[in-house]
Amino acid sequence: MQTIDVIHNTASSRPSISNDGTRLAYQDGGERDVFLWDWADNTAAGPIEGPGKAAELVQLSDDGSKVVYRSGPDTYVHDTASGTALPVPGVRGVAIDPTGRYLLHTPSGTTGPAPLTLRDLETGTDETVTDRPASAGIDAVSTGGRHVVFESAAEDIVPGDTNGKTDIFLRTLR
Repeated sequence: MQTIDVIHNTASSRPSISNDGTRLAYQDGGERDVFLWDWADNTAAGPIEGPGKAAELVQLSDDGSKVVYRSGPDTYVHDTASGTALPVPGVRGVAIDPTGRYLLHTPSGTTGPAPLTLRDLETGTDETVTDRPASAGIDAVSTGGRHVVFESAAEDIVPGDTNGKTDIFLRTLR
């Protein structure tokens, strides 16, 4: 057992760990800062969003190469190797695929169910997952962005959905 950091408030720390356990991203919920801990030197760097900015952690990619966080109306994809962040303006990041290439997002300003879009961060192209109100959590995007799982109460996503309940959907893209 190892203490990584001491959070000096009662707000959520929202930790996210890489597959091999060598990197950990977490949020100081009270201060609203995002930090990145590295096993190699046992130190935490941050806040990665910069001083004086509030941020909310979304997810660390499985390989630990990308940290997705939201700050203001935008989402950022922080590259852990270079220390730079790619801004994705006007969107609310929801999840990233395990490789850090595909970002699932909703329009900025939404907090509940909203349309979902998958962005290829290498090409900058977007693909609609659903245009109906939906919700998704971290780990909603498969490696390579081919599959996205989400939930929705919309009754017109698939034919014959007449149960009046929230359903789970798997969308296969490309």
